[in-house]
Amino acid sequence: MHIPDGLMDPIVALIGMLEFLAFISVAVYFSSKRLQEKNLPRIAVLSAGIFVAQMLNFPIGGGTTGHLIGGALLAILAGPALAIVGMTVVLLIQSLMFGDGGITSFGLNALNMAIIAPLTGWGAYTLLKPLASGVGKVGSELAVAAAAWVSVFIAAAACAAELAVSYAISGGAYGIAAPVSIPAMLGYHAIIGIGEGIITAGVVGYLMAVSAETFITSQDMPAAKNRWHRILASRTAQATLAVLVVFALALPLYFLYSSQGEDGLERTMTDGDVEEGDALLTSPLDYGDSYFAALFAGVIGFVAVVLASLGILRVMKPMTRRD
Repeated sequence: MHIPDGLMDPIVALIGMLEFLAFISVAVYFSSKRLQEKNLPRIAVLSAGIFVAQMLNFPIGGGTTGHLIGGALLAILAGPALAIVGMTVVLLIQSLMFGDGGITSFGLNALNMAIIAPLTGWGAYTLLKPLASGVGKVGSELAVAAAAWVSVFIAAAACAAELAVSYAISGGAYGIAAPVSIPAMLGYHAIIGIGEGIITAGVVGYLMAVSAETFITSQDMPAAKNRWHRILASRTAQATLAVLVVFALALPLYFLYSSQGEDGLERTMTDGDVEEGDALLTSPLDYGDSYFAALFAGVIGFVAVVLASLGILRVMKPMTRRD
C-alpha cells in the first residue's frame, strides 16, 4: 500500500502531509508520557520486526500479493500513540533507504499506515475484546484478528478515496478513477486483511503465552554475572535473534511464491492502466532480487529502524520530565 511519487495530486499529497504532522505531534506528546527507559529497546525491536515482516509478501491469488502492515499489531502491544511513532519510523526508513513509498506521498502513506491503521486497529480491539472475553483465549485471538482486518480494510479505503479524489480534482492527470480504485483496493485488501489478521493473532497470542511482559512491562531479572551474560539473558536480545531467524527462514517462501506478484495497490494501478512515475529520490538500497541480497537488506533495515527508533524515543523521553 506504499504510494509512489507521481501518483497523487500535489494538493492531496499536501493535505495528507499536514494531517499526518498534526497527528504525529499529538502522538509524540502522549507517548512521551508513558515512556520508560527499560522499554525503549523493546519498542525499537518491535518496530524493526514490523519492517522485516513487511518485506515478506504472501500470495492471495491471481498474481496478487499482500504484506503485513503491522499497525494493529504494534498498537495492541505498545499502545496507539507509541504505535504511531514506531510505524512512522518504519515508513521513513523504507522511503529514504529503500525507495518503498514516494517522498512526495510520504504524508499520505504515513496517514494511512502509521495513523489510520494503528488507531482503527486499536479501536476495534478495544471494542471487541470485552465482547469476546467470555469465550476465553479463542475469543481474545478472534478479537485481535478482527481488529487487524479492520485496520487493513479502513487504511485501504482511505487510500482508495485519496486515489479517487486525486483523479477527480486533477481531471485524470493523477490518481485512479473511483469506479476502479474503490472496488479494487477494497476487494484486494479485504483478502489481504485476512492474512494480516492470522499473522497478528498468531504473534500476539504467542507473545502473551510465552512472555506477556516482553515488550511493555518487562519484569526485573536477576543480575547476570558479566556483560555477555546480561546480553544473552536480555529478552530484547532474544527477541531480536528470534525475529531475524524467522525472517531468514521465511524468506525462501517469499521467493518461491510471492516475489513476482503485485501488491494490492500495484494491482489496482494495473487495473486502472496507471504506471508508476519516476521516484523523486534515488534510494541507496533496494530489497534485492536474490535470497542473500534480500537477507542483507532486511538486516540493514532492521538495524536502521532500531537505531532510528531508539534515537527518536530518547529525544522524546525528556518531555516527560519537563511536563
